[in-house]
Amino acid sequence: GGHLGRFCIWTETAFKALGEIYPSNTLPRDMMKNADLTRIINSDEIQRVVRPAKEQRRPAIKKNPLKNINVMVRLNPYAKIAKRAATLALLKRAKARAVAS
Repeated sequence: GGHLGRFCIWTETAFKALGEIYPSNTLPRDMMKNADLTRIINSDEIQRVVRPAKEQRRPAIKKNPLKNINVMVRLNPYAKIAKRAATLALLKRAKARAVAS
């Protein structure tokens, strides 16, 4: 027979065909007596024994080491010394220019 959702319409020939498919006269039964899964899952009996939900961790935002000196230092500890030397050299050149002019 045809069906519309859960509403099944069986014809007489379909019932006769069931006898051939299931010769022991026992049709398959539902696995669950109560199909209201949401109510079952949220029931006190189930919630009492279920582990608490894990917190979702957000993925870390990748930081650009070329723009963020702290990330660069974590990748390359010498970067801190090199940056300081470059800054001191720049100041030294600027001071020399100011004296020369």
